[in-house]
Amino acid sequence: MLPNNQEQYDSLKRKLEALLQRLNSSSGEELSFKAGPDKWSVVEVVEHLVIAEKDLLNQLSTNIPASTLDPEAKTPEKYQIVIKVMERDIEVDVPHESMEPHGRLTLDDLVNQWNDIREKLQGLLAEIHADNKDDLVYRHPYGGPLDISETLHFFDVHYDNHMRHIDRILAQTK
Repeated sequence: MLPNNQEQYDSLKRKLEALLQRLNSSSGEELSFKAGPDKWSVVEVVEHLVIAEKDLLNQLSTNIPASTLDPEAKTPEKYQIVIKVMERDIEVDVPHESMEPHGRLTLDDLVNQWNDIREKLQGLLAEIHADNKDDLVYRHPYGGPLDISETLHFFDVHYDNHMRHIDRILAQTK
């Protein structure tokens, strides 16, 4: 795996381990608490993160061998807007309904899925070499097509945004 991709992957891995430690010390009531009917629980936030990473895995599986994404559709300005919105915790709707959690899975089921996704992700990242590191491999619904470094950065920022979301939910349960 390219060193930069390895660093980004390792960061995501450490963050997931820290989240799982935190969730293991939370009660079922805390994990299922919703501040309102249209608000997500901690488990639903986790489900959203798993859904997003599943989408990442599907897109990488398709685009790493030979990118199908149009370089002319690349929109760096929109990508930067997405990053800034998440870094500033500006509440926005999920960019596509397929990213909405359904609340039907247990935390254990989600963790098992997430571990499987991460294992497959690591394998796909190993397929990226210096000659194809700039290929477009992921399409964000608003931010447009991204190369692997941008993609992993997006998922890092996305993860951090939702960790703060989880912190706010858990703070309301105290």
